[in-house]
Amino acid sequence: LLPGDPPQVKGWEFVAYWMPARQVAGDYYDFVASNDQKVGVVVADVSDKGMPAALFMALTRSIVRASMDQAVSPAEGITRANRLICADSTSSMFVTLFYAQVNAQDNQLVYVNAGHNPPLFFQCRPNATPSLTRLGRTGMALGVVSDNIYKQFSLKFASGDFLVLYTDGVTDALDAQGNEFGLERLERLVMDTCSASAADMMAAIEKAIKEFVGNAAIFDDITILVVKCL
Repeated sequence: LLPGDPPQVKGWEFVAYWMPARQVAGDYYDFVASNDQKVGVVVADVSDKGMPAALFMALTRSIVRASMDQAVSPAEGITRANRLICADSTSSMFVTLFYAQVNAQDNQLVYVNAGHNPPLFFQCRPNATPSLTRLGRTGMALGVVSDNIYKQFSLKFASGDFLVLYTDGVTDALDAQGNEFGLERLERLVMDTCSASAADMMAAIEKAIKEFVGNAAIFDDITILVVKCL
């Protein structure tokens, strides 16, 4: 169910990385392209692991895609998806999800954060000091309260700006001594590579996680997605 090649959009770069803790996973990412120069980007994480989480995630993916197809805005689409997921959820499972709609014509990004870890928006513009903004929640996780209304916010990208989306399998990754990889470590790593391509940044993140974990077992699914404005 994961997408194959990332979308090819002039002026933008998309790179994703996915590592399941078991044979199947509750994490997923997706690209939802339209014919008006807009691309939907999704990263999500089900509250469980293994086969039950994977099945719930397959349901979520289908519902989100269908809900966004005719939605007038990301907030409306995610609000509709939440109602449908609540109607189908019988096992008390829920899913945190971040949905962003990239408009390649005006470099605007509109997002909804449904209870997910805050993605990192890095402004790395030429001749300016890099800055970081955490994109906080605009509503609760999907599958909890059926009548929850989600808000959306927008960002303006400029050349060199990055958006890094991730699941908590990244920040909660443990080394052999039980130390967490942590959000601050991820932020420093991205800041140190902010002048690189999205592919090189992703390679640096992947390498850092593997070196940090070492021989310790990965206990949670890991998903990372990088979006860069060229």
